[in-house]
Amino acid sequence: MADDPKKKGRDRELVSEQEHEVAYIMRTAKVTRQRALKAIREAGPSRERVMDYLGKK
Repeated sequence: MADDPKKKGRDRELVSEQEHEVAYIMRTAKVTRQRALKAIREAGPSRERVMDYLGKK
């Protein structure tokens, strides 16, 4: 946790294959687990690029 709660870290911009992050992508993009994992692997760790890949921007 940051010392200053007003400062947001770069972590919010990234997504990994951790279960809670895959679940977030599944929920927000309304896609299956397989599709969410494929998007993360194909588009890379950028949350914005993953959502663009899924066409949910």
